[in-house]
Amino acid sequence: MILVIVSVFNDDCFRTLNPPDENFKKSLVMKAIKQAIRTKRPNGTHQAIVCVVCDRVIIGEEKVCNISTERLEENRHRISVVAYEEFYRKPLHPLLVEQYSVEGLDRLLLSPRAYREGDNFECCQSCNSSMQTSKAKKKGSKPPKYAIANGFAIGHFPSVIQIPGEAERRRIVPII
Repeated sequence: MILVIVSVFNDDCFRTLNPPDENFKKSLVMKAIKQAIRTKRPNGTHQAIVCVVCDRVIIGEEKVCNISTERLEENRHRISVVAYEEFYRKPLHPLLVEQYSVEGLDRLLLSPRAYREGDNFECCQSCNSSMQTSKAKKKGSKPPKYAIANGFAIGHFPSVIQIPGEAERRRIVPII
C-alpha cells in the first residue's frame, strides 16, 4: 500500500503574526501583578493558594475563604480518617494518612499544602459553604464534593521508596 500525503497551503499560512496591542499587554501584566499580590505571604514569600479541605489549587478569580480549626473539628464526622474508613469499608493506607495530616488536627484528612495563619486555613468557596455549621450538625451528611475525605485521597510518591529484601522478593509473584 502506498500512502500519498498531499499538503495544501493557502495565503493564510504565510501571514505574519502581529504583535499584541498595548492594552492587551497591560491587561496581562495587571493579571500577573494581581496573582502575585494574592499569593504573597506576610513573610514576603509566595505560596500557591490551596484549599485545606480538597487540596485543590485556587486560581484565577475564585474567592479564597478562611476556615477555622474549630469549624474543621465541627466537621470531624465528615472529614476524618474514621469517617473515610467507615464509608469505604476498608482502612486507609498509613502513608496516605500521614500525607494528609495537619499539625494539631489529628486524624482529619486535610491538605498540609494549605496556608495556615494561626487557627485559620485557606479554603475554596465550595468547601467553605459545604462546611458551614448548619451542615456540620447533620450526622449523616457527606464530606464536601471534592474533599480529600470524599475519596480524593490520592497522595503523592514518597521521597524514599523501600525496596523489599530477599525474603520479601521471593513472596512477590509477577503478574503476566
